Amino acid sequence: MRRLSLGIAALLIVGLTGAARASPLLECGVMSAAAELNACLGAQLEVSHGAMEEALGLARASAEALDRAAGGDAAVLGVEASQQAFAAYRDTLCRTEAAFADEARAADVELACEIALTRARTDALLRLSVPRAD
Repeated sequence: MRRLSLGIAALLIVGLTGAARASPLLECGVMSAAAELNACLGAQLEVSHGAMEEALGLARASAEALDRAAGGDAAVLGVEASQQAFAAYRDTLCRTEAAFADEARAADVELACEIALTRARTDALLRLSVPRAD
């Protein structure tokens, strides 16, 4: 029950703040020195990955409960497959965005893209972890 409460709280927090979130480049300050900007983006990516892993755990737990109730494994397989597809999509899109950026900012553009997509994936996973009203 505690895990469920944490998941709902996280969903509410992310849901309320997600729409108002600025881009990671703006959050870190585009006028920062290159090393400072890169360090800030790296820290944001680490936090974003941690949040996504937590949300993935909640989504897996919900999927396992659904599969137990249904006597199958479709929900767990769906969460796992969608996570793998997300990682491939994120990596490809962010490398592409970096390729279109000027060389001096390419690494920062790639990190900012990874942060933004990881945050969006976290939101999606949290939506999966909300219990269904049967």
